Amino acid sequence: MMNKRLCKFNALLFMIIFLSLTFFTTFGVKNISGKSLNSYPMVFVNGIYGWSKEEIEKRSYWGGSLDIIERLNNEGFKALSATVGNFSSNWDRAVELYYYIKGGRVDYGAAHAAKYGHERYGKIFPGIYPEWNEASKIHLIGHSYGGQTIRLLVELLRNGDKDEQDRYLADPSLGISPLFEGEKKWVESITTLGTPLNGSTFVNYASKNNKKLYLGLGGFPSLYNSNPKYDFKISQWGIKREEDESIYDYYERVQKNPIWDSEDNALGVLTTKGAEEFNNKTKAYQDMYYFSYSGNNSFRDMLTGYYLPKEIIWTPSAYITGRYTQNNTLPFGDRSWWKNDGAVSVISAQYPFKQPHRNYVGEAKRGVWNVNPTMENWPQEDFIGLQVRQNLYEVMKFYRKLANNLSTLPR
Repeated sequence: MMNKRLCKFNALLFMIIFLSLTFFTTFGVKNISGKSLNSYPMVFVNGIYGWSKEEIEKRSYWGGSLDIIERLNNEGFKALSATVGNFSSNWDRAVELYYYIKGGRVDYGAAHAAKYGHERYGKIFPGIYPEWNEASKIHLIGHSYGGQTIRLLVELLRNGDKDEQDRYLADPSLGISPLFEGEKKWVESITTLGTPLNGSTFVNYASKNNKKLYLGLGGFPSLYNSNPKYDFKISQWGIKREEDESIYDYYERVQKNPIWDSEDNALGVLTTKGAEEFNNKTKAYQDMYYFSYSGNNSFRDMLTGYYLPKEIIWTPSAYITGRYTQNNTLPFGDRSWWKNDGAVSVISAQYPFKQPHRNYVGEAKRGVWNVNPTMENWPQEDFIGLQVRQNLYEVMKFYRKLANNLSTLPR
């Protein structure tokens, strides 16, 4: 009798274990809310002046003294960070991002390298998620410039590049990167944080008037003075920080590099014209999710009508963005671009113009930009927890909610 009961108990226990494994394999793990999670990792991509832990050990790009990536992983989410070139073109950054995730030697493309005159091959990366494919997708999260980079990566994954394909067909001995072949539906969602999706009026100004203003965005180089390993990651242009070279000397060499005389640099897609051209070549795919977050840290001055920073931090970007005029030729008029987070106009960070969008209130829809409400009193740096006006608790609360939303999206 006892043996029969034991057999029944074992059979029941086996069935429970089997059903549990089946459930978790099919639907993923569960979070504390009890909702079913997809198992796709989140890959976070830097904007201007990004760095890795190898470069600045005790100060994370994602959170500063608070390591957001580490915290998310400790809370049961799967979060990874990728670091790509600071001043490199959107193309070079997207290519680097592919290899940073998948692994291998960076191949900027034979046609691209020949066109712009820099090295075809770059660094070798071990890959932070080498199993990445259509069955093992990822969520991409980009801060500032990183938001444009992840969008281009999706385009290359999906469609490849005709110029690279034609160059390969003309001379197969050159080889071609798998990235440029296309046909890869490997990304489940895109999330942009304070990204100039329609360009930056400050970059418009800097690209025409004083590139040093652009290079100085974010209070550089004082932030990195005590970090001798920091690198701008533009070795494809023949420049790399020398051993024992001061950050100031290195910075001066970067300003004199040919990258700034080329069209193959960060200024391109970050101008309003460059962003418009980029947006015309991209789309919101019906099988993907798109989310955007914008911040505002400005107010309208009643005397002048200009927008000023809410705190007395007179950065060139905040001052110029809050009053930039282009003879009223900007989409929706010059004044609509004045409200900003200190570097990016609110109107630019919400959604790419002419692409489908909707206000996001908790129920995500595929194939359109799900636009979150503008976060008031959030300057650009708050999105990554640096020089925060919000407390670190609020920053982590934001990322915890973001991660939970992504991980509970249905497959």
